[in-house]
Amino acid sequence: MVFLVMVGLFFTVTAGTILILMVVGLVDVIIGMFLLPAKDVAFEYVFVDGQIDFDCIYKGEKRKTLQRIDMEKVEFFAPASSHAWDSYKQLPLVDYASGFEPEKDYIALHQGEKGMEKISFTPDEKMLSMIDRKSPSKLKK
Repeated sequence: MVFLVMVGLFFTVTAGTILILMVVGLVDVIIGMFLLPAKDVAFEYVFVDGQIDFDCIYKGEKRKTLQRIDMEKVEFFAPASSHAWDSYKQLPLVDYASGFEPEKDYIALHQGEKGMEKISFTPDEKMLSMIDRKSPSKLKK
């Protein structure tokens, strides 16, 4: 009789534990899929007609333009590691850099709607040459 009670308690506790684990797993899946921001995020930069668009691509599917800057409102572009940024440390930094190759990151000093801001991004050589052609005095290498 005592043995049957012990076996019954064991199965009751085990079934309850399995049920709790299933509920926790289901909640984790729901939070991961719908509530947390996408982890697969890529940035794309589009340079057209004197403007640079900073786009974000979520999970390779959804594209959203985060910001558009006009070259006329950019003071200068310089590598993120440049000493040109020493006197601009107090300005806010908007980060659109890829994060893969920090040595290739550039920062644009831009007059935005809320004042001066620094915009970090990772341009390729083609984009740097287009910026240099459009405004050679603004690109510091």
